Amino acid sequence: MSCVEHFGYYESVADFPEHRHTSCELLYLHEGEISILCGEKEFEIQSGMLYIIPSCVVHRSVIKNRRTYRRTLIFLNPWTYSRAYYSEPINNLLMGFSVNEPVAVIDDFGCGELLDKIKKELSADDLLSEDIIVSVVTEILAGIIRTANYLNNRSRSPGKLVSDVQRYIQENCGSQVMISDIADRFYISKYYLAHIFKEQTGMSPRQFLTFTRLSKVYNLLHEPDLKISEISEICGFTSPSDMTRKFREQYGVTPMQFRRELKVKSKKTIK
Repeated sequence: MSCVEHFGYYESVADFPEHRHTSCELLYLHEGEISILCGEKEFEIQSGMLYIIPSCVVHRSVIKNRRTYRRTLIFLNPWTYSRAYYSEPINNLLMGFSVNEPVAVIDDFGCGELLDKIKKELSADDLLSEDIIVSVVTEILAGIIRTANYLNNRSRSPGKLVSDVQRYIQENCGSQVMISDIADRFYISKYYLAHIFKEQTGMSPRQFLTFTRLSKVYNLLHEPDLKISEISEICGFTSPSDMTRKFREQYGVTPMQFRRELKVKSKKTIK
């Protein structure tokens, strides 16, 4: 499984409601102008800039120039990535532990060329492709951190227990995961798990499980060959209607409406 869950180049305009997902969103703006709204803060993004939105951060994009909007969008799985390479500053950035908001920078370290390398390796898909992808992603993330002077932020990372629980949920969200079973697996009570998890992440384990599943739905909806019922089963929902209800609560549209908007407004490619 690649740490890059989705890689796409888009030219057309598409509006999405306020939302969040467990994967990290990395967007490079080739041409255009947008604002990223996060709570009461607004982040201005212009051509030649990129931003990363950490896992589970609520955000919304506002397109300033609707005539021109070219961007490359990546969804990065922080847990799959950290299996291959772990760095505390990078992990803090991906998980939002130091700054729980988008980080936007000017590309002065060749991000455009690095994205081309990722695209090439995703197409190659040989035994070394994922190693190269992880290396290039690391270079991009390090460039963001250095440019944003993010290294000066020394906030404490979460405990290993919480990170291990998050990883377990990520890897098993497609099955019928019970919070009590997770607690048993890590030899703690479910009440202690709920307490320490919310203390360090701001959400309960059950909320994180739901967001993990919805994030997976969000990504799989970009795959036109998958039926809605298949996506529901893959992502661990009890039924398509349960998935539809929770997806609409999170994203403001049903999965079918979301997919229809993608077909009309977006060009799904890896050019």
